[in-house]
Amino acid sequence: MAKMMMGTVAPEPNADVALMKEAGIEWVRLGCPVPFTDRIGGAVAERYARTREGYERWAAAGIKIMGASPNPGVKRWEPGPTGELELTWHRHLPEWFGELGSDRCLKTYEEMCAWLADDLRGLVQAWQIGNELDWHQFAGPLDPRQACDYILAGARGLKATDPSLIVGHNPTGGVKSYFFYGRLFVEGLLDYCGIDRYYGSWQGGGPEDWNGQIEELWALTRTPVFINEWGFASAGGVMTDEDRRAGASTCGCHRWGNTWGPGHTPEGQAEFVRRAFDAFIAQKDKMLGQLYFRWADQPTCWQCGKPDCPAETAWGLVDLAGKPKPSYLAFKDGVERLRAAAG
Repeated sequence: MAKMMMGTVAPEPNADVALMKEAGIEWVRLGCPVPFTDRIGGAVAERYARTREGYERWAAAGIKIMGASPNPGVKRWEPGPTGELELTWHRHLPEWFGELGSDRCLKTYEEMCAWLADDLRGLVQAWQIGNELDWHQFAGPLDPRQACDYILAGARGLKATDPSLIVGHNPTGGVKSYFFYGRLFVEGLLDYCGIDRYYGSWQGGGPEDWNGQIEELWALTRTPVFINEWGFASAGGVMTDEDRRAGASTCGCHRWGNTWGPGHTPEGQAEFVRRAFDAFIAQKDKMLGQLYFRWADQPTCWQCGKPDCPAETAWGLVDLAGKPKPSYLAFKDGVERLRAAAG
């Protein structure tokens, strides 16, 4: 098995690389936009050119990159006709790709990924194809079978150009994920069995549940497990009975449906991180690595845009000023322990 990959997700361009390396972070996962404006091989999009320059800066700083290939789109919480928040779909793939789920779209996506593998050869060593496509917020109109076809099209394109790439996907671990685990590993294209999971925040349970999760995924796929995202929010109360009866979302009431141990506090986050690494160490022989979500706290929630919403603001190992939180030290210690155990 390859060296254990240790990293984090979506750090800001001005993140303190020295502080990251001190915590044992060697990898970052960074999004990749569609590289062309009108067709495969056409004019290079300005956003892609900027993204590529960012990759070069990270690589020059000694950080390895896992790219996240373009998603079909995303649903965000936005005010509806009555003013209440509604999930609204925003397509990310340009219309010239064709209808989402169509043969034309899949062929174009495969060609795009093949081009990306060539253009970013030696710069991006690993890929996450799409993001959480078993979850409606990211899958949009794609059903599970179409979403798997989307992932496999990306894998074919990447691997056809550069077989050395490490490629995979990141289901959320929900009920639909098991269709993905059954479908994606038939063709032998994926190098890791990915998983995104947020015990105690988005899901119930706690850090000890990583033991059973990793064991199960290894048993299902016989492929090294890579934790694309994990973490515990350091802010946010717990939903009231009234919230639950009303079917409230975290963005709607600014409270969590789940919690764990000391709760969503900086100290609770640090304890969660410590105990999660205990599970990773116990399952080290089945793992390829892990990426913590995320490096820094955020000023606003990307889902609803509110600064006081805990859904996407308080996951960081460092705060808004870049100062380490208690979880930073717990993560640093955990990486050291996991590396020592993995050898």
